[in-house]
Amino acid sequence: MVSKKLLVTGLLFSLLLILPSCFSLKKIGSPAEFNLHLNRAIAFMQDSQYQPARQELFQAIAINPKSARAHNLIGLTYFRENNYDQAEFYFSKAIKIDPNYYSGYINLASTYAMKELYKKARDYYEKAVELSPDQAGAYYGLATIYFQLGNKEKGIVALNRALDLAPDFLEKHAEAVVGLPMKGSALPELYFALARLYAGRNDLEKTVENLEKARRYGFKNWELINHEPEFASLRDNPRIKEFTKSKEDQQ
Repeated sequence: MVSKKLLVTGLLFSLLLILPSCFSLKKIGSPAEFNLHLNRAIAFMQDSQYQPARQELFQAIAINPKSARAHNLIGLTYFRENNYDQAEFYFSKAIKIDPNYYSGYINLASTYAMKELYKKARDYYEKAVELSPDQAGAYYGLATIYFQLGNKEKGIVALNRALDLAPDFLEKHAEAVVGLPMKGSALPELYFALARLYAGRNDLEKTVENLEKARRYGFKNWELINHEPEFASLRDNPRIKEFTKSKEDQQ
């Protein structure tokens, strides 16, 4: 006959085998709860309420610590508060979790641009382009950095690709260019390059619009309109000629 002591020992051993599997099934939250926190955070962000958005996102990553998207969104809340160090931390975390996460790269590139670390910004924009070659935003960002670094040729190539992908991108995302800390002659050169590309597409309105922006930011070398081949079909238009008048004519 089996003793009570042996029976109890056997039961305890059985429980030890069962309990770990029970505990492994217990989770902090469900995927549905994760999505609930994520959606609440996005709603807060749309209303520019970044602190409560972060609270929801921290609860989301408590449920799923491997969510690149949740970390990226936390980074965005800090980015929009101009806290670029914290933004960099969470964007970096997002691409560490998922090395192919496009949004993390483009946001990290924008963060480095705002911190005026232009070579780092270029590297991450280039990685974003590599990961998602059909996304116009990365090309516009990359173009601004090329101009900032003094590489107008590569900047024009990137702008041209961006315009091919999304001609109206800058209308919908005006901050994509103006928000970057462009120094020296970079911004006027950038807008003149945009005008040149629109002229090559025979788009008079966009050409004039970007020439005006170039002038507003201090562009001076208007004689280029008479020499750059893209302006050939538009340079005799009175609205374009307005920019090529001599100083005496304009007085």
